[in-house]
Amino acid sequence: MWVPKIADWPRIAELNLEGIMCGKTPMAVIRGFYGKKECRAAASKINAHTRTSFQDGKLSHIGPFLMAYATNKQEYFKKAAAAQMVLGEIFPDTHDPIPRIYDAVGRTLLGCRVSLARESRDNYSPAVIRMHGKGKTVPVHKDNVGYEGREYAISDVDCQLSCILHLQESESGGRLITYDRRWKKEDERFRNVDFGYSPDLVKHSRSCRAPAVGAGDLVIINPGYYHEVTEITGDTPRITLGIFMGTYRRDGRVVAWA
Repeated sequence: MWVPKIADWPRIAELNLEGIMCGKTPMAVIRGFYGKKECRAAASKINAHTRTSFQDGKLSHIGPFLMAYATNKQEYFKKAAAAQMVLGEIFPDTHDPIPRIYDAVGRTLLGCRVSLARESRDNYSPAVIRMHGKGKTVPVHKDNVGYEGREYAISDVDCQLSCILHLQESESGGRLITYDRRWKKEDERFRNVDFGYSPDLVKHSRSCRAPAVGAGDLVIINPGYYHEVTEITGDTPRITLGIFMGTYRRDGRVVAWA
């Protein structure tokens, strides 16, 4: 059966990410990774913060993400530097979930230290905050830095993981679905004009719908497999913090970016 691995935060060491990296396991869910009080404080600041739009205003976010700047490295790194300051305002040092995610996923689950990716003298963006309001969806898509980020140094990672920390959940909708189909170049004929792929691409693939998650839960997937987020039907926006991690097995190194 293709089912998620679930563990409470104190028992995180029981999870194994190898199954996710090779596709045998669709996702891991770590319950209670971040405190409810900290989630509420962060969500309040995020809801009051200026955000930018993606996909002609269909999605909004704080901080850049590499896919949107696949051919504009200079602008990406400029916005990445600004994002570090904004994230510092949203998450005070003592409640910053980003280093906690680095440590938990890297040292505890992969046995490696995670560092923020750098290229020349520039840091990559450490994370991106995404806000999905009522009626919004994220279509079937994949995240493959080896294909979409070919202009960037990190395009040579061996395997890519996506870590999604849920900071605020809507009353209904907004469920993550992953598909047991890894991206192949010939799939590009199914690509939508703006973003994502036709649902026909995965209609015969087995799928896994994430269990109900709450604020503070951390979800980990292999984003090279197709995935989507269902329509938000509740009035409260869904807010997540996303981080990609890439492994270099030959030298036991893991780098992070957004």
